[in-house]
Amino acid sequence: MVKAEDKKNISFSITGEDKIPAIEMVGAIQHIQNVIYHIGDYLHGTPNRPKGDFPQVVKDQCTLFITNLEMGSVIADMQIGDAQTGLPGMDGTYGERAISLTNEFIGALSDPDVSIDDLHNKIGNPHRVNKILKELHSMWPGTQSKSELTFKIGGNPEKRLNPDQRDVIQSFLHTPLHEYEKEVFGRVIEIRVDEKRKIQIDTPEGPIECHYSSDIEDAVREVIGELVTIRGMMIPSKGKFILSIDDEVSIDNVSQYHLKTMKKDGIDTNLIREVLIDIDFENDYFIASNDDLGLLSAKPKMKQVIEEIQEELAVLWQEYVAVEEDELTASGKSLRKKLILNTGM
Repeated sequence: MVKAEDKKNISFSITGEDKIPAIEMVGAIQHIQNVIYHIGDYLHGTPNRPKGDFPQVVKDQCTLFITNLEMGSVIADMQIGDAQTGLPGMDGTYGERAISLTNEFIGALSDPDVSIDDLHNKIGNPHRVNKILKELHSMWPGTQSKSELTFKIGGNPEKRLNPDQRDVIQSFLHTPLHEYEKEVFGRVIEIRVDEKRKIQIDTPEGPIECHYSSDIEDAVREVIGELVTIRGMMIPSKGKFILSIDDEVSIDNVSQYHLKTMKKDGIDTNLIREVLIDIDFENDYFIASNDDLGLLSAKPKMKQVIEEIQEELAVLWQEYVAVEEDELTASGKSLRKKLILNTGM
């Protein structure tokens, strides 16, 4: 069993040569750091960017600091912000989950029978997977390499990066990114009716670009400014994915969002049962609420209002479920039952 304090640690060693080039050591540190940033960025729900720096919140929670440096090896520990704590029953804090997924990724790539689908099952964003693979490929020793690189991640057993697997990683990098189905909820906030036929949807994930065919132009016009659910295909285009629809039945007017996770300090935990959140848009603000649980938030962006609802739900869970029932008043016990009933947890 991995000790709690070990979940934050990453160590690696470079061996095989009497003198290890400094640039090789620095490169390994930078590449593993970028892998953790990419995974942390994904866990945080940030939309994929073709380029640009990582958000500061990701850097704050996923930056590696060297705590010990020895001849032929480097030991680096993850520094987690003091304010970040895990919820009961979770698999660690936000940064610890990023380290855990890094270990799973390297473990999968060490398997001779690994497939690209195995990686997509761990990170559900093909572009993000591709960026992680680029970083790992850059530091992974090849069959002609004189050095060996071994990682010990999050208190798990050591993993030696098998040089034979570098060609496998390279083949994944040359695999075309495929289309995939997606359903999004949000408010249609922009439209173009020229030859590109494009709308933008303000969603809990952030703005998503959507292209549509000319034969459903009238149906699209009718939902400008409305809350909708849109089902379509995510198609790779210029370093990002675009939602594409060609049938008006793909668009539904809705006023409720199915909340699937609650969030504390940037950490998502899945709910066993979805919580219905009423959504309205008034005076340039999204208003999200669940009267049964006493949840209420008003924010100018859909992502902001859903994140606040997730945080409110987590606070209620901490105060009324993650405590002994005998400590609660009669009204507190009633809310506790509602929280358990609504979330299934």
